[in-house]
Amino acid sequence: MPASDIKQEKTYQKQELRTQRQEAFASELFQDDVTVRTLLESLAEAVVIIDKSGIILLVNSLAEQLFGYPKKDLIGRHISCFYSEEDQKAGKPEDELKKAAVEGRADGQGWRARKDGSRFWADVIITALHDENGNLRGFVCQDVTERKRAEESLRRSEQKFFLAFQATPSVLVIASLEDGRYIEVNEAFERVMGYRRDEVIGRSSLDLQIWQNPEDRAMVLRMLAEGKKVRDLEIGFRCKAGTIIIGLYSAEIIEIGVERCLVSLVNDITARKKAEEELRYSEERYRSLYNETPVMLHSIDRDGRLISVSDYWLETLGYERSEVLGRKSTEFLTAASRRHASEIVLPEFYRTGFCKEVPYQFVKKNGEILEVLLSAIAERDSGGTIIRSLAVMTDVTARKRAEEEIEILNTNLAARAFELETANRELETFSYSVSHDLRKPLTIINGYCQLIQELCGNNLSVQCRGYLQEIHDGTLSMNQLIDALLRFSRLAHVEPHRETVDLSAMAREVAEKLKLAEPGRRVTFLIADGVRAEGDAGLLRVVLDNLLGNAWKYTGALDEGIIEFGTIKVEGQPACFVRDNGAGFDMADVEKLFSPFQRLSGTAEFGGHGIGLATVQRIIHRHGGRVWAEGEPGKGATFYFTLC
Repeated sequence: MPASDIKQEKTYQKQELRTQRQEAFASELFQDDVTVRTLLESLAEAVVIIDKSGIILLVNSLAEQLFGYPKKDLIGRHISCFYSEEDQKAGKPEDELKKAAVEGRADGQGWRARKDGSRFWADVIITALHDENGNLRGFVCQDVTERKRAEESLRRSEQKFFLAFQATPSVLVIASLEDGRYIEVNEAFERVMGYRRDEVIGRSSLDLQIWQNPEDRAMVLRMLAEGKKVRDLEIGFRCKAGTIIIGLYSAEIIEIGVERCLVSLVNDITARKKAEEELRYSEERYRSLYNETPVMLHSIDRDGRLISVSDYWLETLGYERSEVLGRKSTEFLTAASRRHASEIVLPEFYRTGFCKEVPYQFVKKNGEILEVLLSAIAERDSGGTIIRSLAVMTDVTARKRAEEEIEILNTNLAARAFELETANRELETFSYSVSHDLRKPLTIINGYCQLIQELCGNNLSVQCRGYLQEIHDGTLSMNQLIDALLRFSRLAHVEPHRETVDLSAMAREVAEKLKLAEPGRRVTFLIADGVRAEGDAGLLRVVLDNLLGNAWKYTGALDEGIIEFGTIKVEGQPACFVRDNGAGFDMADVEKLFSPFQRLSGTAEFGGHGIGLATVQRIIHRHGGRVWAEGEPGKGATFYFTLC
């Protein structure tokens, strides 16, 4: 026999001998106590008797069944065989034996091992027996794996419930049905209502005045008592800050232990309600704008059929809404506009999604044609497909008619301008011809007057010499009138050459010239400094010559005349003026002042041809300005003019 087998056999023999001795010891120990043996077998737990070192002395039948060992295999083994390898390495069996030796008892729960290696969760008690020497221990073990699993399942279930309870985004509350005190609230309650959990647990919703209307709570309890479901009731709740939230409220009655509780769930829809209200208000405003604005509006679907039209659209075209909805918008166009829409506008619109100021002709119900400019924008779905469009139409019928009338007027004006230009050229030719024809006899008359004066002057009486002088003066006056007429006619063709003109310096030059012509007159000129304007220097000199000369002429009867030149503001714009203290005029005759050849009554003594102020007006108008006058008989006159 091999040495290893001999050694193993000896070891087995030693173990057998030890087991026999231990059995004999246990038998001797309990041989007189049949009651104890019977008691061990009657217990519902596995019982193992061990010595102080942990060697198994006795087991009951349940211990054999629980650990999977026959009794003979357990007697003499160390109690550590019931522990897992991890617990053995950690010294757990020895620790429990020591604790039982010191404290008289060691109990707890943990994993225990069977003979086949399987494990179970055990409830273990190690306690000292009545042996006065402390040689014995009682090892009581119960398989509580199922209970452990049930407890673990319950723990996981409770944990899941707690996590779900806290993670629910809706407000969740568990309250006593009897007095309404809060038992539990979730995090959403704290976030939405503004209370901390410790502020509400143990207090009731009535204490906190959370229900906006306490009648709502009474209604909920009544519905539950009647067996009705409480689902999504729209109820107001008061937050800690005093603000009101609107929630969809649902409730159920549950039992927790012996207590009946009310589980409440609130979905905060305050923001949604606000958004709905704003949307409703926006839609009302849109509908009001859509229907009340004095603009033609319509909306069409993908097939071009009308799905909505504004009141003004119906009013303008003369239809009822029932007569147009569902029909294609192109049905209301003229044939030409329909072709234009189908061939050009709509293909481009479905490509770009908009069109702007497309000219169309709509046909009213009564057959009249309506000219419009149509602009439209498309609405697309999430895939980018056009599903509908909104069009705005501006009625331009009146404008089109006006444009046509303006075009006719422009044509007529062009023809009239051509006629006037032709007439002006003919008039200019005529003026030169007349002036030439008039000057010749005047020159002859003037020449004969001079010849008679030279040849017969000494033989003529004073009266005859006076007649000759009047004839001479008349020819000179007629020449001056012809020159004035020619200058006046030329103004229609003169285009002002604009430059900066010092009107103050120009006025002083005119004043000095007037003084030199009649040095004996006492006239004071008050000419403002720094008066400048943009205009034609030559033409503006004619204006000042006429206005200052006019003032000089009409102050001729005064002992001392005053003539003033300066600027003032008229309706916020600068205006030049010439003022005198001369004869003045009646404002009833003001319209005659600037008409050619018009002489006011009572002014014959002052001479003139009646062409000077008409010349002034024509020059000022050529500069884009205006001229006007104010006066009073015997108190002087003021002439104003502006330059653009």
